[in-house]
Amino acid sequence: MGRPSMAAERTEQIMRATGRCLGKHGLAGTTLERVAEESGLSRSHVRHYVGNRDDLLRKYANWLFTGYEAEFIGRIAKAPEREKLPIAMDYLFSSGFLPISDDDTIIRELVAAGVADESIRATMQGHYSQAIQSVEEAVGAEYPSASPGARRSAAYGLWCLAMGNSMMAELRLPVASGGLVRTAAESLLEQLNRHG
Repeated sequence: MGRPSMAAERTEQIMRATGRCLGKHGLAGTTLERVAEESGLSRSHVRHYVGNRDDLLRKYANWLFTGYEAEFIGRIAKAPEREKLPIAMDYLFSSGFLPISDDDTIIRELVAAGVADESIRATMQGHYSQAIQSVEEAVGAEYPSASPGARRSAAYGLWCLAMGNSMMAELRLPVASGGLVRTAAESLLEQLNRHG
């Protein structure tokens, strides 16, 4: 009888090490050697489980976003209609979306990688599109008479406000941690009442 496969465990170990490297060294400094060192594995093991550096970054982008989105999308999908938008708004405009961990730095590094790498860009586009679609579902539950285009625009606007606020909060602008961006988001949604 053969040994059990270590692939899932090793891949998880490598993904976590990749995140730490991106947080510490940025995109340019995240090498297979550093990931190997951070994971406690040899470089050849890292290559065996995830491939070359480009493969590693593509797999990491998918791994990172899958975790976040499964939780966010799942919560909205399972919620009763009247709770969908409050869940989305709390996620987007609470301290949970603000940069309190290295994840936001890592996401910006992946955005930079996605500019040059079509595969990373496609992965990120797919994940963000699913998340925005969930926000659109939440907006539609609250504003059923709004046109599909208006709901889609509002969902995209909410997502952009949250992402922009997260980036500005990293600069430690005091206004970023206040309620101003949520007030702006609520004003955006109020437009749906006027045009619905």
